[in-house]
Amino acid sequence: MDRYEQMAALLRQGRTAAAEQLHAADPHAWLPRWTAADPLSPALRQVHQLHNSIIAARLDDTSAWAVTGRHIFRIDRADGQVGRIRLEGDDAYRPDAAFHGDTAVVIEDERLLVFDVATGKLLLTTDPDDIPRRAGNLVSLGVSGDIAVTGTTNGYLLQWSLTDGRLLARTAAHDGFVTCVAISPDGPPAVLSLGGHPRCTLAFHDLDGLRRTAEAEMPCDTSVGAWTRLDGERRAITVDEEGELTVSDPATATALARYATSGSSMTPVVHDDGAQVILGTDFALQILDLRDGTVRGTVRTDFTCGISHAAAHGTGIFAVQGMSTEGRTNLFEVADPPPRDAVGRSRLLKAVAAVIDGREVVVALSEDGLRHMYDMADGQPLTAPLGEPTREYGYVGGHPCLAIDGRARLAVMNHLAPVVIDLSTGQTRRASTTLPDESILWGLAIHDRVLAALTIGGTLAVWDADTLTLRAHTRIGDSADATTIALTDLDGRSVLLAGYQSGAIRWFDTGDLTEITPPGALAGRTVASHVDVDSFYDRHGPDAVRILHITGGVLVAAAGATVTCYDLRTGEPAGPPLEHPGRVLGCCPTTIAGSPAVATSCDDDTLRIWDVATGRTIRSIGAPRNASALLGATANQIVVRDRGHLIAVGPYPASRSQAS
Repeated sequence: MDRYEQMAALLRQGRTAAAEQLHAADPHAWLPRWTAADPLSPALRQVHQLHNSIIAARLDDTSAWAVTGRHIFRIDRADGQVGRIRLEGDDAYRPDAAFHGDTAVVIEDERLLVFDVATGKLLLTTDPDDIPRRAGNLVSLGVSGDIAVTGTTNGYLLQWSLTDGRLLARTAAHDGFVTCVAISPDGPPAVLSLGGHPRCTLAFHDLDGLRRTAEAEMPCDTSVGAWTRLDGERRAITVDEEGELTVSDPATATALARYATSGSSMTPVVHDDGAQVILGTDFALQILDLRDGTVRGTVRTDFTCGISHAAAHGTGIFAVQGMSTEGRTNLFEVADPPPRDAVGRSRLLKAVAAVIDGREVVVALSEDGLRHMYDMADGQPLTAPLGEPTREYGYVGGHPCLAIDGRARLAVMNHLAPVVIDLSTGQTRRASTTLPDESILWGLAIHDRVLAALTIGGTLAVWDADTLTLRAHTRIGDSADATTIALTDLDGRSVLLAGYQSGAIRWFDTGDLTEITPPGALAGRTVASHVDVDSFYDRHGPDAVRILHITGGVLVAAAGATVTCYDLRTGEPAGPPLEHPGRVLGCCPTTIAGSPAVATSCDDDTLRIWDVATGRTIRSIGAPRNASALLGATANQIVVRDRGHLIAVGPYPASRSQAS
C-alpha cells in the first residue's frame, strides 16, 4: 500500500491525526487551497519540491520523470506519489541529461553514463581517455536511437555508441562552448548544434561522421534549439537571448521565419505534432504557433526562479524550475484552447491580518506602493488596490513594515515618517515629525491611541495615533538588541511590550516610555542582556523573541524553539510551553472550536496548530519550505505570505486528489 492509499485508509477510519502525520513525514507534494496576488493557473494539477537541481524532464501517459545529479524521480500523474531511485556510483557534477527509453543518459566532465530508470543501476560508462584533451569537458547532450552526441567547452562534438560506449566520431564545430546539441528524431539523422563566443553559430551535421552540412551566424547569443516538422518538412527551431524564435531550413541554415516571443533559456518543447512549441518565460509557459507566430496560450507556474526544462505529452505539460536546488516542479493538464493566464506579478512585501466590519481580512503592501485587501476565507480581493503606484514601499533602510488595528487603520513608514490610512474611508494622514533614528525599521505597531516604531539601532518612538504628534522616544538597547514590539491596554493603561535577542520581554508606559514591572511570571523575563548577532544572514539570535502577539487578554511570545502564552492580567502562563523540534519562525493566535489556539511555523518545514490550554497539537501540515509570515488560521487552513504572494495551506486541498 503506497502513501496515498495509507492516508486514504486512515481518513476512512476517522484517524485524521494519523493521516496528517503521514503526510507531514514527506511533504514534497503540496498545493495551496488558494493564492492571492500571484494567481495559480487553473491548469495546475500537482506541485512537488524534490530538493535537487533537475537536469532533465520527461512526461508519459502515467508519470512525470525528473533526473538530478544523484536521483531519478518518478511522479505518478494520478495521485502525485513520488518514487525516488538513487543513481549508482559516486556523486559528481552532472550538467546535462536526457531520458532515452528505459534509460537516462547523463554526462559528467569527462564521461557519459547510462542508467536504468527503474533501478538506478549504471549500465554503461565511456572512457575519459577517449575525449581529446583540446576538446575540454562535456557540457551538452543530444540522444537519438543508439547514438549520443555531446558538446564540449572548447567547441567539439563527440559521437558515442550507447550500445558499447565507443567514441564513433569527433569534430571541431564551434569557436567555443557548445551550449546545445539536438539530434533529429526522423528523416536522415542530423545534428543541430549551437555554440561559440563571441561569434555564435548554428551548425548542422550528418550524424554519420559528424560532417558539417550547413552553418549560419546568429545575430546574438543563442543557446537553445530543437527539431520539428512543419508541412511535412524538417525544420530547426532556435531562440536567442532576446526571445526571438527562428525557424530554419537545416539543408541551408537559412532562416524561414522569425517571431518575437517572451521565451528564455528553456529548450523549446515541440507540441501538437510540431505545429506548436512550448517556451519557458521567467515564470510561465508560452504556447506558440510555429505557422504564424501567434501565442495560443500561457500557463502560469508557481515558481520563484525561471523555467529550465519542460516536457509535454498529450494534454499534459511538466515544467521544472531552474537555477535552484529546490527541485520545484509543476504538472499541468491543458485543455483546448489553452488557458491565457496572467503573467504579471503583484509582489507583496508585507501583509497583516485584521477583522474589519466582522470579516477576517489580509491587508498587504505591494512593491509598487499599493495597498491590497483580501478575504482570508478564499483570497479574493475585496477592493481595488488603494493608493497610487508611487513605489514608496513603506520601509526605513530596506525593511518594510505594516501594522493594523481594530479600527481599520493601517500604519506604514515612509521616508522616516509614519503614515496612517483609514481603510474604511481611504483617508491618509502623515506625521510631521520623522523617526529619530534613521536605521532599519524592525517593528511597527498601532493600537487605539498609540502608534509605535522600533529600529535596529535600538530606538523606540511613539506617536499619538489620531493626531500623529510625537509623544516620546528613547533608546531601549544597543544595536540589534530589541527585535519586536506589541501594544495593548491593561487596566486602563496603554503599555508597550518589546522583545529582545536574549529572550527578554520588557514593558513600557506609552505616555513617556518609562519602564514598568510586568505582573507575575512575566517579571522574570525583563533582563535584556546584549547578544551578538550576524544580522546579514539572520537578524535573530537563537533565543531571540521573534514575535509578540496580544489577543483576547493573552500574550503569545515566540522565542527560540518555544512559544509561550501568558495571561496578560496575571502574568501567569495560560498553558504549557509549546515546544518545537527547531526554531519557531512564525506564529499567530487563532480560535479553534471556540478555544484559544496558536498556529506556528518551524524550520523543520512543518506548520502546526496548537491548543493553548493543553499544549496539544491539533493539526500538523507539511510544507515544502520554511514559511515565516503566518497571518491567520482556521480548522482547515493556515494563511501565509510566501515569497511575494498569499497562500492558504491546508493538508487536504479540495482542488486536487491527495499526493504524498
